[in-house]
Order: sequence, then C-alpha cells, then structure tokens
Amino acid sequence: MQKILLTIGGVFQVLLGLFHVWLGWRIHHWSEVSVDARALMAALNVGGILFVFFFAYVSFFCKKELLSTGIGKAVLVLILLMYLSRAAEEVLIFPGFSVPIFVVCVLVSGIYLVPLLVPARPPI
Repeated sequence: MQKILLTIGGVFQVLLGLFHVWLGWRIHHWSEVSVDARALMAALNVGGILFVFFFAYVSFFCKKELLSTGIGKAVLVLILLMYLSRAAEEVLIFPGFSVPIFVVCVLVSGIYLVPLLVPARPPI
C-alpha cells in the first residue's frame, strides 16, 4: 500500500510541477506586476519546480529508500510539511481562499503521511 501511495503521490508531483511550469510562463507575461516582483516570483517558482520534480523522482524511483532510511523519512516529512504549509498559507495568507488548491495540498499531505504512520509489512 505504501508503494502505491508513493506512486500516486509522484503522479500528483508531476502534475503540480507541470502546473508550476505553466505558472512560470504566466508570471513572465504579467504586465501589471513590476519587473522586480516578476523576477522574484519567477525565481521562487523555478526553485519550487525543482523541488516538486525532485519529489516526483524520489516518489517513483526511490520508494525503498523513502520507506526504510532516515533520510528517506526526512524527505517524506519535508514533502508533507511543504504541502501542509501551502494549505495553511491558502487559509491564512493569500487573499481569496481557493478550495481546489487547499484540497489538493491536504490530499497530497495525507498521501505522504500514511507511509510515515503505517509500518511496512514484512515480505511474505
């Protein structure tokens, strides 16, 4: 079950990464925002894209390490906290609460929380 959840999480990561690539293109074309603000948003978005695609990579190709090593569990916690913090930001910081963004962030958090809480079954 844990490996299936990580694969599902990886699919979400790819979709969110592609969304942020599109968002970066949109940021680049915003004329109503100052050049400095656009540059900062673009730089932060590129960093976010790198993180999200890294999370996709480890979710697809490093399942064993994520589930069995200390660094793997730390990465799971990082993914979980990133999406929980984004859900909290949607409620507390951003104007105009977006239900879809909030739901996706909570859902992805839950996908990565389960492997941390449910012990792996020993092989049969």
